[in-house]
Amino acid sequence: MKQNYFIGLFLAGLFVVGGCSEKRDSAPRVEIFPTVRTRVSGLYFDRGDRIGLTILKGAEPYVRNFPMTYDGSVFTDPGLVWYDDSQQTATLTAYYPYMESGTPEEFSVAADQGAGCESSDLLGAVVADALPVSTPVGMLFYHLMSQLTIIVDNTTDTEVTEVVIGGFAATAVVDFSVPTASAKPGVQASEIRTFEAAAGTSYRAILVPQQGDLSVTVTTSDGKTRSKSVQQALLESGKRYDLSIRVSMAEIEVTLSGEISDWVDGGSLDTNDDTDAADDFYETGIPEGSETASLVYEGVTYPTVRIGDQVWMAANLRYEPAGRTLDTDFWAPQEGLESDPELGLLYNYATATNGASGDGGRVQGICPDGWHLPDTAELQALAESAERPDDFLKCAGFWIVASMNQRYGDSSTGYLMGSECPESGKCVCLLYTSGSEPSLTSVSVNYGISVRCVQD
Repeated sequence: MKQNYFIGLFLAGLFVVGGCSEKRDSAPRVEIFPTVRTRVSGLYFDRGDRIGLTILKGAEPYVRNFPMTYDGSVFTDPGLVWYDDSQQTATLTAYYPYMESGTPEEFSVAADQGAGCESSDLLGAVVADALPVSTPVGMLFYHLMSQLTIIVDNTTDTEVTEVVIGGFAATAVVDFSVPTASAKPGVQASEIRTFEAAAGTSYRAILVPQQGDLSVTVTTSDGKTRSKSVQQALLESGKRYDLSIRVSMAEIEVTLSGEISDWVDGGSLDTNDDTDAADDFYETGIPEGSETASLVYEGVTYPTVRIGDQVWMAANLRYEPAGRTLDTDFWAPQEGLESDPELGLLYNYATATNGASGDGGRVQGICPDGWHLPDTAELQALAESAERPDDFLKCAGFWIVASMNQRYGDSSTGYLMGSECPESGKCVCLLYTSGSEPSLTSVSVNYGISVRCVQD
């Protein structure tokens, strides 16, 4: 899984649309459109990746552990078609990576993750009440293990050569109906050799979710080892944690923090350790959900806010780009800028991106230097973040551009533009309405919608 991009739609949560064929010889193929926010080694699935899919037709199995291959857009296989009962709902469960031995009831993380930890990153997804349709079924894949990142501050004149985690069992019991995972009872604790993510300063491991006395052992180039335990550390399924280490000549100090929901920053954990100095040293950055220094862009001041590990504009962009025309390339919000300047302007995709394509990397577009239009993963993270302020999203309406229909849309609805266009003529965006949770969708690139910039 590397930097591939989505093709298809993931509309308003997990759902299925379309019709079905009544005849078996023309039954539609089963296809899965995946969404996964982030992976150990990248953001998206790679062409050729395989998942194991199980479909229960009512209470009866239709297929079990069927291998589906990612074609760059969806997971598919020409041999798997829907059943011909258009009214019978199904429950779909899927996991990654695929195992020929069957859907795993147990899963073990690798003891030696020194060469990388992707093979220990188990994902699971479930959708209930799906109907046999001719369009892909959207499935959101969750991390089932826990990720631990060890951040090292080495104050000695030697180099860190190895970091090993101990005290935790390496085998999990997996429940894909939720999906979730937890340590298998009675399993002995194992030592896990971590992956060096950044030379000498950052190490990473995938661990089985559990609570226990977690130990960390650091080896330096002079052959010395230094160990420390975190008493009753709790690592939950689908979350990531940071373990900050200060290495001195005599010992190491540790601080466990950064509980992360679905691997996006948030919260902290009390380790009950006497590590006040370490706490002070590592408490850097801007607290989640709090406003930071304002951004001044082309004479306009925008409040900003940290949400998870990203800094966002806290107001919609209202920059008028040179060479673009009001009411042709961009529009005033439905209620007018005078009612609330933070509603910003509405832009079509070509104007917002300044003519760039979002399929090949980060797009600055009309954002200021050091900022960019959010990609799909950043929009998804924003939608799911518990740290997003209640008043963060501003409903500015939208401008509909069609051959026979040019007008404002519902003023109680807002769209936030993304940089990617996986489907021809449509760009990914965040849909939100007054009083509802935001979700990913897509709209025509010709529509006028709101823009927020994210700091690089």
